[in-house]
Amino acid sequence: MFVVAQIRFPLVTSINDPAFIGPFQERIRRTYGDLRQEPEIRITLGPDGVQDQQTGRVWRFTDEPGGWEVALAPEFLALATHRYTSRADFMGRLGALLEALDAWLQPRKVRRLGVRYIDRIGEAHLGSIDHLVRREVLGPLTVADPPDGTLLQQTLTDSEYRFDDQTGLRARWGLLPARTTFDPAIDPWDDRSWVLDIDAWHDERPFDPTEIRQQVQVLSDRIYRYFRWVVTDDFLTTFGGS
Repeated sequence: MFVVAQIRFPLVTSINDPAFIGPFQERIRRTYGDLRQEPEIRITLGPDGVQDQQTGRVWRFTDEPGGWEVALAPEFLALATHRYTSRADFMGRLGALLEALDAWLQPRKVRRLGVRYIDRIGEAHLGSIDHLVRREVLGPLTVADPPDGTLLQQTLTDSEYRFDDQTGLRARWGLLPARTTFDPAIDPWDDRSWVLDIDAWHDERPFDPTEIRQQVQVLSDRIYRYFRWVVTDDFLTTFGGS
């Protein structure tokens, strides 16, 4: 499982300056002591095809080998992990980062708050996927006897919802061939896999660490309810849930 929460704020170009981010680093260095910088790349699709454009720097703070990463860029702060254990742990870490960001940068508003959970079923379990995922979700994968010589290579469902509280949720899932992805956040695998990608968000609000944590809780709860609709109890048993 891959989990990430991202807080986007109005552009602060000084974040590109190593001296400027020093105070923020000192606030989180005890937990995230490994820092490196990378170019921020934006992928655009235009008349000349797919192009990469460098838009600034991303500062990545990690707690190696713990598996947690904090990304800071001129327009966002994000917390991500491939080693998610509990919502309480995630919320505690996020709360500490929000307090550090507020004390250092004092942003006035949030452009967008997003929470994203990505789950994956590998080749070893694809043969029993109809026991792991609801049949109405699987679509073409439920066809028991396809015509001779027919092999389903790829299928993708993309659904988006809006709610009365001005939040949204997007759920994408499907079968991916080897060395293929439908999003830069989802690494290609050497074998086939089935991916469930759920993203929930709200748009512009005032920046308040307490309010942001409450909103992340609301969005995470909504993602989990959707996740539990998609998967069966066998999924939880197979992959160590409860």
